[in-house]
Amino acid sequence: MNARDEILSNIRNAKVGRGDERGAPLFRKRSRVELSGKWEEIEKHRASHMEELVENFKRECESILGKVWVAENKEEVWQSLSSILKEAEIKKILIWESHVLERLEVNSLLDSLGIQDLFAAHKDHSQHLKQKDYLGIVKEAELGISGVDYGLADTGTLVLRALRGQDRSTSLLPPIHVAIMEAERILPSSDDLLVKLQLEMTEHGTLDSCFSLITGPSKTADIEMNLILGVHGPKNLHVIILKRN
Repeated sequence: MNARDEILSNIRNAKVGRGDERGAPLFRKRSRVELSGKWEEIEKHRASHMEELVENFKRECESILGKVWVAENKEEVWQSLSSILKEAEIKKILIWESHVLERLEVNSLLDSLGIQDLFAAHKDHSQHLKQKDYLGIVKEAELGISGVDYGLADTGTLVLRALRGQDRSTSLLPPIHVAIMEAERILPSSDDLLVKLQLEMTEHGTLDSCFSLITGPSKTADIEMNLILGVHGPKNLHVIILKRN
């Protein structure tokens, strides 16, 4: 067995588990019934450990220089978002089309603060603007507001799908990224995310073209290990967690 075959064999035989647990092979094909049962277990665990998952996510995200705001209701989401926008003196933003943002009436808050929605991410810019014009507009944005598809409590990671209305530029190009996430979207770990994605594959036969996994603000370091923020993406990441719908 050559080195390449050995590496591939190790990947195929990798196990899913937490800590010293040794579970099922990571890439073993599972039936829809098996995956559905596993996902039900994950959902029950998530529902009964919601407070713990929120605290774990907050701790891990802030340990990697993110800022987490925990809101009990819509009013507290507005207060947190207002504080972020006013402190940074934001005037131009890019925003997702998202059910949670619509339900929280985020656009109404922006209007009340006199903030300009430069280019809503849900608009089909290809029908209205040339690509270079769209990128020029996006680069003017001082802050991007997105929803969140999933959060991973063990690493403080955000999982964002690339869908219509969820343009990746919103979370990548502006210097500040604000992600608004429902607490029920937090999963214990990436193992649980893999179960969900495998289940979607068995149900729909395909997955989204791209997922963005965001762990803290953009960071890099030079050869002397001097940490620099914001080189390849947002310098500041704020996550607002809504605990109650």
